[in-house]
Amino acid sequence: MEKILKPVLWLFIISCFLITCGKDNSDQTSQPSGLAVETRVSPVRATPGGTVVIESTVRAKKTDQIKVEARMLIPGKVPESLRLAEIKSENPAEKKFQGEIDLAYDWPEGLYTVTVTAAQGQKKTVSKGSFLLGNLIGDFTILSSFSTEGLEKDMRAYLEEFQKLGGNLIIIHSVITSEKAYYPSAVCLKPAVAGSPEDRVSLALKLAAEYGLTALLSVSWDMTRDMPYSECLDSTKKITKELWDFYCEEPALAGFYNYQEGSGTYLAWQMREFCSGVKALDRGLLTACAPYIDDPLLAGYLAAIDDLDIMIYQGAVMASYRKDNRRCFPYNRVKDFASLSAGATRVRDKITLSHVEFFGYLEKQYANSYLASPEDIYRQILSAASASGPEGIVFFTYHFNIYDYAKTMPAARKSRAGVEKGMKAFSFIAKKAARDSSHLGLYIPYNDWWADRWTATVVPALDGFRSLGLSPDILPFIPRRGEEVLPYYPYHPNEEQLEFLLKNRYVLVLSDIAGMQDPDSQMLKEFVEQGGVAVLFGPAIPYGDNFVREELCGGQENPAKLHHWVKIEQPLGTRAQKDRIFDLLPVRAASWQPVTASTLASFEDGGAAILANQFGQGWCYTFPLSLKEAVRDCPDLVRDVIDLALDKKGIKRGFDVLGSSEEFDIAESISSEARYLAVVNHGDFPRQIRVVALNLEPQETYEIKNEINGEILWSGQAESLKSLAVSLPARDYVLLLLQKKKSEK
Repeated sequence: MEKILKPVLWLFIISCFLITCGKDNSDQTSQPSGLAVETRVSPVRATPGGTVVIESTVRAKKTDQIKVEARMLIPGKVPESLRLAEIKSENPAEKKFQGEIDLAYDWPEGLYTVTVTAAQGQKKTVSKGSFLLGNLIGDFTILSSFSTEGLEKDMRAYLEEFQKLGGNLIIIHSVITSEKAYYPSAVCLKPAVAGSPEDRVSLALKLAAEYGLTALLSVSWDMTRDMPYSECLDSTKKITKELWDFYCEEPALAGFYNYQEGSGTYLAWQMREFCSGVKALDRGLLTACAPYIDDPLLAGYLAAIDDLDIMIYQGAVMASYRKDNRRCFPYNRVKDFASLSAGATRVRDKITLSHVEFFGYLEKQYANSYLASPEDIYRQILSAASASGPEGIVFFTYHFNIYDYAKTMPAARKSRAGVEKGMKAFSFIAKKAARDSSHLGLYIPYNDWWADRWTATVVPALDGFRSLGLSPDILPFIPRRGEEVLPYYPYHPNEEQLEFLLKNRYVLVLSDIAGMQDPDSQMLKEFVEQGGVAVLFGPAIPYGDNFVREELCGGQENPAKLHHWVKIEQPLGTRAQKDRIFDLLPVRAASWQPVTASTLASFEDGGAAILANQFGQGWCYTFPLSLKEAVRDCPDLVRDVIDLALDKKGIKRGFDVLGSSEEFDIAESISSEARYLAVVNHGDFPRQIRVVALNLEPQETYEIKNEINGEILWSGQAESLKSLAVSLPARDYVLLLLQKKKSEK
């Protein structure tokens, strides 16, 4: 035993010596004493034809003989030098450098990463900055699964294949496994040997730069040793710093992704600590995480973390280990979860990426393997594409489940075809029909047991909107700055979120919300008072300590009882004319007695079924039926109420979709030049729908085109278009383009 241990021990000592030497040198690069650099990029979201400004500030005890070099990774190209000119600084202890980037209209989409190196004598320090142009298409690259034989060849083949698919971002995952840390770590028990092929991180970053792929490094604790969980976060921080020290000058490296996943607000504390540690290394580094969705409150608490830049909300469609303990959500929840994340991140100007799973367990596995079928992949992508707000999509994982499997498994090649088909659809739906907000927001107030209420109240409302043919944004509660630390309860409204909702002209829908805690009740009151519009669906109409319910709604609630029909008392729009009666399945609901509100519709007993009340500068509409019941029994009435509310904010919808279903995903965008409508049918059977174009100019000539195959479906004067019958294939989608017909010369 002793004879075996001694050679191993000597190898370990030599390895540690080499690692330590390497680490000391890299420390001189990233964090030298007395020399610091910080880079800022503006704007962080660029537009074709625009200008991006890069500004780097170098601080030192003495500012003489400072040299600055900058390189920029352009998606799909090798890094290029970037000229930074010195500009005047008022602070004698710093020097400022600035450069401008004029973006051509044909520049590729993706994250542009700037690496700035400041040098003074033998000292060097590095800073990062990034800006986003267009969409991100990302993948989790499983570092540990590359072939040992022909490693570089294998890595190149994968990167080339992923890039041809449209990929521009890789998350270098499994950097540390129980077997090995794939870089020459001094923190991990089982490190790679410095300068050897075992340092896969170095090779991956080098090739990523060569192919123009932005990279995030996935960071975990030291998995090569057993350690108490209490030490995992500290270990993660040390490894993050070590990776930065080694690879800070790599032009492809844009930031760090947290390996840890989670499904509740408990995750927020860990993410806050991780992101703070990353930003302490360099403010320009990006941070990212990928939570599961079991608690919608998590979306708001993650959005409240200033140092968190990117959220990748997992769709949880394919994940299933046991039939008695699974959350295999239907395909359309991919859109809902992505919308939930985007509804939070946009308030704080963060990036949300949707998420598609390429693996399969048990009843979801394909070809008796850990693989998703072409159909499962395609239908997830269709749903992800339908969400307004996300700025791209991430796969888990093209590298392992498609590229690796396809080497030996014909079924994986079929799944690859599903990915390719899905990404063609993604380019149509996401970039055309889902590019704009509907200005209709389903609001989820604060509650610390939302896991149950998500199923009981939010999902029925979302599916009600689907049946109505509408696509709302999902807007969760976000705690205000200073009140985002758990487990303390928030007590005040988030003024930043309130301003966002008002500025973006949202109509807030609250569906079956009873009691509201102080932050939300105050926010709802101020939102309407300051000109916002709220639509309250039952059966529960909200109470709140910070508003008087009768004043907000403009009436008093009567005891609930069964109702059989609703009659229109005032014309609401083009569909529900005065005196029209909608029969109801017997439904138990409370009628209302108006005080300051107008009665738009009444039940058969004379009690108000819909109230419209001006409150301050805004409006509140009260409809005591549940959204799902109202859509089932009187969809035209609900459409008129929604359009009436949107009209208060100057918003006009483009289409009615008649015959819609809970199995649909819908996306719609309107501009002065064109209107797009995407309808995804997740059902197993074809469907026939009717599309009604709204708010057309009567004397103008229009045409409706199938954007997928170019077929003209209708052409003529607006007044002649009543509705258009559209065949919707099973497990597929249609994309319609409506535009004014060009005059023939």
